Amino acid sequence: MEKNVETEIKLLIGKKDMKTLLASPLVAKKTKKGSHKTIKLVNIYYDTRDLLLQQAGIAYRVRQDGKKYEATVKLSKKEAGGLSARQEYNVAVKNAKPDLSVFNESGLQVDFDGILGSAQIEKLFSVRVKREIRLLQVTKETLVEMAIDQGFISAGGKKETIDEVELELKEGTLADLLVYTAKIAAMVPVFTESRSKYARGLALLDKLEPEGTRPVPEINWDNDYCAEYKKQFYLHGTAVMEEQNVFADCSRLQTEADRIFLPHFERMQEFLYWLQPMMDGSAGMQANLQGALAPLYRLRSAKLLLRRWKSLFKMADGRLGSDKVTRLLEDRIEDMGDEIQRQVLSGTYSGIVFSLWAAMENSGWKAEEYLQAGQLLQVRVKNILEKIGEELEKEQQNKREKASAIIVGNRKPEKKGKKINLQEPGYVTASHLSKELYYLITANEECKLNDLCKGSRKKLEKLGEAFAMMEKVHALGQAVPEELLKANTVLAARQSGYLLGDLAAEQQAARKAVNKAFAKWVRTIKK
Repeated sequence: MEKNVETEIKLLIGKKDMKTLLASPLVAKKTKKGSHKTIKLVNIYYDTRDLLLQQAGIAYRVRQDGKKYEATVKLSKKEAGGLSARQEYNVAVKNAKPDLSVFNESGLQVDFDGILGSAQIEKLFSVRVKREIRLLQVTKETLVEMAIDQGFISAGGKKETIDEVELELKEGTLADLLVYTAKIAAMVPVFTESRSKYARGLALLDKLEPEGTRPVPEINWDNDYCAEYKKQFYLHGTAVMEEQNVFADCSRLQTEADRIFLPHFERMQEFLYWLQPMMDGSAGMQANLQGALAPLYRLRSAKLLLRRWKSLFKMADGRLGSDKVTRLLEDRIEDMGDEIQRQVLSGTYSGIVFSLWAAMENSGWKAEEYLQAGQLLQVRVKNILEKIGEELEKEQQNKREKASAIIVGNRKPEKKGKKINLQEPGYVTASHLSKELYYLITANEECKLNDLCKGSRKKLEKLGEAFAMMEKVHALGQAVPEELLKANTVLAARQSGYLLGDLAAEQQAARKAVNKAFAKWVRTIKK
């Protein structure tokens, strides 16, 4: 662990769940003898009226613990879903009066005079907490301080309650800390608090602009793949953590869960595919993600099915009688949304994210110092193209064998009107390769593929569109509720048949479109 770096995870755990956790072996048997104590702390935060320190990335406070005082400067903060790492410098002082000169001998290399100029430091706000502390020996190498804080922030005549748990890494590795947090999340529902007490105090003073929704940065293909994909995992995991805090408190959002969470979970699933041969444990991480992805996919498909039905019913212009399907589908969607909200409230998403982060930190990485993210992508694309080529060769060989069997009389000829095409690959092969083709199409969307010519990349785009339509229609068919298939009235059965017939016709058309687009693309890679 780097000197002067504070690494901690800030969690929100309900009071009843906190009692369960503290009584469990996960805490009780990990607590170092004599380390359990309760203290009262008063933190006073200082800055200039124009927040010159904050603009320089510096937080300055003085902490009172009984008759003892300690001045602290924190800087270079990095956050991810309640996990933060920042440089911290502490110096014992005589009282709570602000004096930055006490850091001159601490090793902190900051030009305070240059930052402040003639501006004066003043008190911003104070934080008072009762802190219950335990030292937890989570592994032989890793020591973690668990601090349970209860209190309030006082700023500008306003108050905000503090009720949170901090897990601070004292000795050992981040991987052990994340594994331990994942175990907590598997035992009790866990949420994260990504804002520091300092940020919350500034917000009370209306001195901190709300960040809103920040766009997730694109992948830097020139960066080494290990660092880049780790960064992306933390970014998307943090987005899930932050979104779920709002989602858990708002029942109106449950049917929007697919729109909110799927982009981030799908992105992490995609990263794991590219990393599969380069890191240990990726298969287990993929399986872990399915616990979140499967219900979200079902919800998305059910909503698409409802929109399809409403469109069909409108086109029928009254010929189908009174609508017997819409309410059934709407109830189904609400039930799915409720199921996902129960997942969120039970801490499932937090558990998944912390488990992914822990696995990523614990994984053995191959050639991490030498391979860039873009180079890894190109290597994986080459692997995909080789597999596709092998499958195509097998298909062509099977067709040649079938044609040869007919010629020598070992098989009956196909019925009239059906021809054997030895050139065009079939839909079965395209379906068999759907996973590889999906990721090849994804790579084509993100960067220029050196292994394909310009014409091949364009044909691949068309194939991607055809696949997307086929998957969408297939998902609609899977989303048809069982109650609709067992309709026991004439009117409901008629409407059900109308919907199913429309889906069946579109599925056939979608398969033909995939077959056609696949055949055109294959010809470009054979040149």
